[in-house]
This record gives sequence, C-alpha cells and structure tokens, in this order.
Amino acid sequence: MVTDMSSLSPSALLDLIQSPRVALLANVALVLTGSVLALLSLIDLLTGILIVVIGFVGIYASLLGQRTEDDEE
Repeated sequence: MVTDMSSLSPSALLDLIQSPRVALLANVALVLTGSVLALLSLIDLLTGILIVVIGFVGIYASLLGQRTEDDEE
C-alpha cells in the first residue's frame, strides 16, 4: 500500500481511486449514510430505502469488479 500520496503520478492516483476496493468503501458509506439519515428522520423513509438499495447495488457491482480483477492476476 502506498503511504505517500504526493509521490504518485496522476495516472497512478487515478488508478488507485478507480479501484474496486475504493468503490466498495464508497458504497458501504452510502448505505450507512442512507440508513442513519432515515433513522434520524432527516430524510423520508422512501428516500432512505432508495439510497440504501443504490448502495447495495453498488456493493454488488464492486464485489464483481474486485473478483474479476483478482481473476486477471
């Protein structure tokens, strides 16, 4: 894992950001955010459910991408 982000070239940084692992973490954050906002009644329940479903679809897609990337190695 890279510890010094300033030494990365722009293309290496872009590859790191576009990795399935980062996408998975972003989608987990989306699911958690949607759940918490709906539980706190800051958004209505239907919108919270929609955000969580979109996050779970993203998690599924990220896991498929991660598995495909592992198969290529």
